[in-house]
Amino acid sequence: MKNAPKSCPFCGVQHPRLVQSFHPQQDQPLLENLQHRQPGWTPEQGICLRCLDGAHQEVLNNLLLENGRETAGLSVLPTPLRLNAHPDFTGKGVTVCLIDSGFYVHPDLEFPKNRIKKIVDITNPRRQKSYFRQPNGNAWHGAMTSVVCAGNGHLSGGVYRGIASEAELVLLKVTGENGHITGGNITKALQWVCKNHEQYGIRIVNLSVAGDDPISFRQSEVDKAIKTLNEKGIVVVAAVGNDPGAPILPPANAPEVLTVGGLDDRNTLDPMQQTLYHSTYGWTVDGLLKPELIAPAIWLAAPILPGTPAQQQAQEIFKKMETAQGDERDDLLRQARQGKFISPHYQHAGGTSFAAPIVCSIIAQMLEANPKLSPDMVREILLTTARPLPYEDRQRQGYGVVQAGHAVVQAGGDAHHQLWASSPLIDLAKREIIFRFHYHDARQVALSGDFNAWAFDLQLMAQMEDGLWEKIIPLPDEGIYRYKYVVDGRDWKSDPLNFYRAPDGFFGFNSLLFV
Repeated sequence: MKNAPKSCPFCGVQHPRLVQSFHPQQDQPLLENLQHRQPGWTPEQGICLRCLDGAHQEVLNNLLLENGRETAGLSVLPTPLRLNAHPDFTGKGVTVCLIDSGFYVHPDLEFPKNRIKKIVDITNPRRQKSYFRQPNGNAWHGAMTSVVCAGNGHLSGGVYRGIASEAELVLLKVTGENGHITGGNITKALQWVCKNHEQYGIRIVNLSVAGDDPISFRQSEVDKAIKTLNEKGIVVVAAVGNDPGAPILPPANAPEVLTVGGLDDRNTLDPMQQTLYHSTYGWTVDGLLKPELIAPAIWLAAPILPGTPAQQQAQEIFKKMETAQGDERDDLLRQARQGKFISPHYQHAGGTSFAAPIVCSIIAQMLEANPKLSPDMVREILLTTARPLPYEDRQRQGYGVVQAGHAVVQAGGDAHHQLWASSPLIDLAKREIIFRFHYHDARQVALSGDFNAWAFDLQLMAQMEDGLWEKIIPLPDEGIYRYKYVVDGRDWKSDPLNFYRAPDGFFGFNSLLFV
C-alpha cells in the first residue's frame, strides 16, 4: 500500500513521502536553517526532497562564504579531484549503459568524438535520435547522470569531466508518456541489455531509477533480470534513494546490485569534514542491509540542459559577471546561487542518482585496467578498499566511502579475475560448509564465529594459491550464525562476497550464515 500524499510545509506541494529523519548533531545547521525559514517547524512535520536540498545548498553556500570562497565559478570541485581518481585511466574501451527517465545528446558526450553507441526509448522504440536532441521535460535527469559519469567537460574546457571521460555509452529511456517510471519499463530495459549486451560491449549498468513497491527480490521481475545480467558478467549499480525513512525499492534491493548511498564531503578535500548525505538505508524485506557503498551525492558539477531558459539565464549571468563590480556583482552571484549555476553550462546537483554513476565511472576505470574482472571481483575490490567514515552509523554507509584510486590500482594488480559466486557454500550432500576468502599479503587467516565461540586461532584456513584461502567445516545445527575472518591474528574482516551482514557493535559488520 503506497503512502497517502502529504503537503510539504515549505512549498505546499503534495508528495508521496516527506523526509522526517534528522541527526540532532550532524544536521544541526540544517535544522537551524529550516526553523529560521519556517518558525515553529519540527522534523516530525517533514519536508520534501526539493526543499530539503535547497536548504542544504544554502547551508553550504553560507559555509563557503564564511571561508572566503564564492559559490560561483570554479568553487565546485571536479569529481576526479575530490575522489582522488586514478589519472591514467578514463574508462577507454568500456561501455556503460545508463537506464534513466530520459536523455539529451549532450556535447560533453558527443564532441570531439561521439561516444553514444546507442540511445533507445524503451517505451517507444521507434523514436528517432533527433528526439534526444531536444530539451524534453524528461531529459534533464539522464542528461545529468550520463555526463556526471562519462562527460569529458567539453563545455568547460575539460574542467568538469567525469571520471570515465572516454567511456562509451548506451542510454535507455524508461519514462512513459504519462511521465511515470514503472518497474515494468525498468524490466524491459534490463531485458534489452540482456539481449544486446554483446553487440554493444556493455559491461556496466547504472540504475538511477526506482521501481514501484518494496517487495522481495524473489518476486521482483526487475531483480530477476539483474541476476541474469550478473550471471552474464555485467556489473549492475543502483542508487539507494534520498529519504532515510523510505523503504529500499527494486532495483536497490537486489543482492547482486552494488547499491550506492550518499556522501556529503562539503565540497572540500578535507576528510575531516566528510559526513553522511540524507540517503535511504536499512533492511530490505529479505533481510539485506543496503547500501554497500557511499559516494559524493551533493555539490556535484552537472550540465544545465541546453536550450532551456535555465541555460539562457546562466549564460546571461556569467557574461555580465565578466565586467560587473560591487553591488552588481554581488547581485549576480546571488542569482547564480539561487539557480545553482557554477558556469554558463553547469550547475551543482545532488542526490544518490549521481553517486551511483560516479561509482560506475570508477568501475569503468577498473575494467580498463583489467578487462577480465568478473562482477564478483569488482564487488570485492570496491568493498575491501572502501573507507568507512569514523563514528558515523555503519548501516547508513555500508563499507564506506568508495576509494577511486585505490580500487583501480587493486584491480590492475590482481591476477585473479574470477572469485566464487557467493560465500559461504553449503554442500548438503557432504553436510559441510566451504568458506573461501581472497586476501593477499596475509601470513595467516582464521575463520571465527558463533560456531567456534569466536576463537581467532582454532580454525585456520589453508592457502590454496596466492591470496586465496579456504576452510571446510561440518554443517552445524539449524540457525543463524555470525562470522568473520581474522587476518594475522588481529584484523577482523567481514566476508565481502556474502550478501547478508549485520552491525557487529564495533563500527563494523558480521557476516551472516543461514543454515
